[in-house]
Amino acid sequence: MVHQSELRTQHSDTYERALEAAGLGVWDWNLSTGACKYSEQWCQMLGYQKKDLPKGADLWLLLVHPDDRERAIQSGDRHLAGETASIETELRLRHKNGHWVWVLDRGCIVERDENGRPVRVVGVQTDITRQKEAEQNLGQTNERFRLALAASGIGIWHYDIGLQKSNWDARTRAIFGLYPGPTDIIATTWQKFLHPDDRDWTEREHADALSKDEEVNLRYRIIREDGEIRHVETLAKTVPEDGLAGCLVGTIRDITDEVSAADALHAEKERYKVTLESISDAVISTDVRGRISFANPAALRMLALQDVDLTGQDLRTSFTQYLATSQDIPPQSSQDAGHIITTDTGTFRRKSSPLLSSAGELGGNVFIFQNITEEARRQQELAYAARHDALTGLYNRSAFDEALEDAIGAAADTPFAVLYIDLDHFKALNDYAGHAAGDEALRRIATGVCERLPSDAVFARLGGDEFAILLPGSDTTSARKTAEDTITAVRNVDLGFVVSRQPLGCSIGIALIDDPLISAPDVLARADDACYAAKSAGRNRSSVFVEQNDVLSSGLTAARMAAGLTEALEDNRVVLFGQEIRSIDRPHEWSGRIEILARLRSRDGRIVTPAQFISAAERFGVAPMLDRRIIGDALKQYGPTMEAMDLQLGFNLSAQTLSDPHLWSFIQQAVEETGAPYSHIGFEITETAAVTCFDTANLFVRQARRQGCVVSLDDFGSGLSSFDYLRRFPINCIKIDGAFIEKLIESKFDRAIVSSVVGIAKDLELDVVAEKIENAATVAHLQHLGVTFGQGYHLHKPEPLADMVARHLARVPTVPTPIRQIR
Repeated sequence: MVHQSELRTQHSDTYERALEAAGLGVWDWNLSTGACKYSEQWCQMLGYQKKDLPKGADLWLLLVHPDDRERAIQSGDRHLAGETASIETELRLRHKNGHWVWVLDRGCIVERDENGRPVRVVGVQTDITRQKEAEQNLGQTNERFRLALAASGIGIWHYDIGLQKSNWDARTRAIFGLYPGPTDIIATTWQKFLHPDDRDWTEREHADALSKDEEVNLRYRIIREDGEIRHVETLAKTVPEDGLAGCLVGTIRDITDEVSAADALHAEKERYKVTLESISDAVISTDVRGRISFANPAALRMLALQDVDLTGQDLRTSFTQYLATSQDIPPQSSQDAGHIITTDTGTFRRKSSPLLSSAGELGGNVFIFQNITEEARRQQELAYAARHDALTGLYNRSAFDEALEDAIGAAADTPFAVLYIDLDHFKALNDYAGHAAGDEALRRIATGVCERLPSDAVFARLGGDEFAILLPGSDTTSARKTAEDTITAVRNVDLGFVVSRQPLGCSIGIALIDDPLISAPDVLARADDACYAAKSAGRNRSSVFVEQNDVLSSGLTAARMAAGLTEALEDNRVVLFGQEIRSIDRPHEWSGRIEILARLRSRDGRIVTPAQFISAAERFGVAPMLDRRIIGDALKQYGPTMEAMDLQLGFNLSAQTLSDPHLWSFIQQAVEETGAPYSHIGFEITETAAVTCFDTANLFVRQARRQGCVVSLDDFGSGLSSFDYLRRFPINCIKIDGAFIEKLIESKFDRAIVSSVVGIAKDLELDVVAEKIENAATVAHLQHLGVTFGQGYHLHKPEPLADMVARHLARVPTVPTPIRQIR
């Protein structure tokens, strides 16, 4: 029979093997002796052999982590004191290698003495290091998840299907505008926040989610208790649970700002779309590969297309296909600011800009095609007008001068001829049939002569009834033949109306040139001199210039004078003179109304009168330069004080000056720079100047009157069409030709003419100025006839403008009786 002690030994060995197999370390503490035994497995758990460790009850205290010591001791003390049923605590023990091993320490009293006091405690320690590491990793993951949720503003909720309860975290409550509180809420709380317009379908989608094994994404609106409407997005999915109904788990986030931004972006895109669809500019955008991503209606019109979607098409292919005549195809990535292309549908200015990302990477291009067809047409018209005569369509003086300079430069290799043409009896036609008939005659003459000219001839109207022809490579014979053909063409022009007694003809002067050093003015002077000779010989014929060494011809003298005038302008030798226009009622009082005249100071100091240079200035195209200098100098010197001195300055404008389309721009600039008031500036134009360039003159007059300037029709009555110009021009002053004033006392006819002009002017509310008043008797007659203003040597002789102004300023500083301004 086995002894009882052997059985206990066998049982103990079996127990220890089982504990070792389970990886549990056993400790056995004898409270009576204070000894504590540790199993081999316990030692191995810490990397030791049992023999390596000292014996004693306090061994574990040597190995425990300082932070865990007090908690472990208290756990044992409470159990020994009977406060707890067992010892159970987690602590760290130092491994032999130096790291810490987490163990779960569990034990209890297994033996007491006869008095019930504990004498033996046994326990086991389980290595839970991996569990602790997992818990730590899980804690870190949870913390990261919490931080991510906090940063994203996402709330977490779940709905227990079986219990019909919901659970909202703090963020979910905040989204719905609820104060912090319990996470468990009544299931129907959610429904009361739903926007009425979204409630039905939102509840239906959530209900459907309960039966679907897939994620549901919903966007809807809620109304907080304070009435604020918010947009939210929910992600929800049903999570089944064994034996239970399961739950619906989801997230929620406030997307109000996103919706507002999206709405604003949509509205902005819509505005851009509407704008792009309504503007006249064609707009095409492409991706980085040059494929069209957008084309507005104007772009389709540019491509001559209707209801065609260009999206996805290659830009270059589209232009090649639809703009077969285009001169330029846009590159697939470029930037320019104004390249011009011409297509079947018009002329366009192309601008392009790259579409760049925030990182500066190319994402495509935007091309804008501005329709400049009308602008291009106007520019062509302006360019044409700058070189062509508005009445006849021939080259103008400027274009002819340019061609003449080119011909002179090549004269050594290619001699040429210039024909200077002056119409005979043209003034008689104007006086007999009117300026409209004269204009028509000029147009028909230009057409008739062009039909007979060589193809390389340059035909120009120099002004009035003067023309010129340049014949490259011409000799005397061919030049004479062209001259005779021209004379025949002029003689045979069908005017279509009754002409005067003297039929139209022309006199032509021919100058043959092979000298590349000759000046253009000298060429024209030679041809003009020859033309003068043709007229002197009986008109309606041609004459070739022959240079005479002993006598200067009239044309060359005029050319020299024109050259001298140009030099005087360059040397500032133009002297401003003035002649007062005075009130007929107070003929000997200062009026402040002055017609500006010009004199030249020669290099030796002599004063040169206009009679010596005005004709040459007009003949050789210097008149516009002279007129601008006179206007500019006068306004520069007196513009700032004209209003204070009540000074009104009137300027004569030649036909060439009036034909300049930029004249008014010059006037505006001069006024802006000098401060001269428009109301104190006047312009005088003659019928001859007006008929030479009617459209340009009419436009200038209207611009001047619109700004308050005085515009006078000078030499009124000298032509039969004078009264017609009162209807055609918005003038506000008539200056009666001096021919009707000089013999006013003796001539009943002249008095009748003046009386008629005064009557018409009174009805039209125009001022009247009588010119060439030479005596007091004439003044008296003019007063009787009702003329308001007068001008002439009897009232005031021309003198330097500076002297006139200085004398006025030196007078006694009393306020003179005001004289009514010319309106």
